[in-house]
Amino acid sequence: MTSQTISLLAATLISLPSFAWSPKVHSEQTRLAKGLIPRAMADFLDQHARAANEAAAINNNTPVPTPEDVEKQFDKIINISQNGRPAREIAVELAKLANMAQLLTDPSATRGLTSMRRVFSGYADENFDRLVAVREPLTAATGDLDPGPAIQTWSQTKYERYRTLLNYVNPDNGAKSGTWDLLSVPFAQMQLGFSAGVNATANLWIYAWRSVGGLWADQE
Repeated sequence: MTSQTISLLAATLISLPSFAWSPKVHSEQTRLAKGLIPRAMADFLDQHARAANEAAAINNNTPVPTPEDVEKQFDKIINISQNGRPAREIAVELAKLANMAQLLTDPSATRGLTSMRRVFSGYADENFDRLVAVREPLTAATGDLDPGPAIQTWSQTKYERYRTLLNYVNPDNGAKSGTWDLLSVPFAQMQLGFSAGVNATANLWIYAWRSVGGLWADQE
């Protein structure tokens, strides 16, 4: 894939206001997730990156999704694929799904634009060059095609991490407490949340690819 097509798909997520990770963090999560999916799917996304970017630019603010919201978006992709919708439309919906996956796993994102989210997003930006994604098993690559159990697990883990962060951020005013260095709990939670978003994005895309990816080539 070219750097231009990667940038175009990343811009799709940037165009989706989400009140969570900053645009450049979302962009990096998407870039890393694309490196984990089948090459044929990455090529499909590359071919329609511009259409996805243009369409996403007109979307309204994306609220923090529930697991049910993410499942609904996944099901929408399956349905429009089976109904023969244009490939560019499918690419747009896949970009939205990625954005939702990254919100679902952001440990600071439990509701609107809170002090917790502002502080945590700023902290990630300050440490952007240190962000890494640990590759987890791609559970979507084999077995059942239902992403529901995985989505529920990601959400539960996010809330466990959120409760941990409450010991370090006052949710009312965003005041930090305790240690926030490279060996701190907040730094570890930031890395874990970032990595979870990358892996959740890749897994959801793989579930979709295995389910209906074979239809996309015929839906130009």
